[in-house]
This record gives sequence, structure tokens and C-alpha cells, in this order.
Amino acid sequence: MNNTSNPNTEPVWFNTASIIDTFDAREMLSSGQHPLAEVINKTSFLQPGQIFELITPFKPMPLIEKVIDKGFLAFSQATTENEIHTYFCKI
Repeated sequence: MNNTSNPNTEPVWFNTASIIDTFDAREMLSSGQHPLAEVINKTSFLQPGQIFELITPFKPMPLIEKVIDKGFLAFSQATTENEIHTYFCKI
């Protein structure tokens, strides 16, 4: 289950205190690299209820879908026009 239908509504599982790791992928993306391997690696260490935060300049839907397929919940929130925070929670 993911909460992408209403991007302004935080899902019930979202809690900033549960964020255990953050990765800012903006520099990686601007240099032409893709953060998928890094995100898969970092999320693989999450325990149920823990959240990983990814920062990108756009909503990375293909990446989000791949992580959801691995059994995670996802929620994205724009802080500015060019800064999107996506949160992945281990179920």
C-alpha cells in the first residue's frame, strides 16, 4: 500500500522520529547517475516500522515502484518545487 493519491496527506505510518537514514541523491542525479542501487542497499537494512528518506529534485516514480515491489510503503512530499522527499517504510 502506498499513499501517492493525495501527496499532501501524510500516511498513518509516517513519523519523523522513525527516520533512521537519509540520502540526498540530487548531486548523484545531476551527474547522470541513478540512485536505485544505493536506495535498495540502504532500505535492505530497515527493520519493520523504520523509515528511509530520499531527497531528489523530482518524484522518482520508477524507483518508488521498484522499492514498493520489495515490500515497502512509500510517501512523497515536496518541500520546494525542486526538492522532493520520499519516505520508504519497512512493513
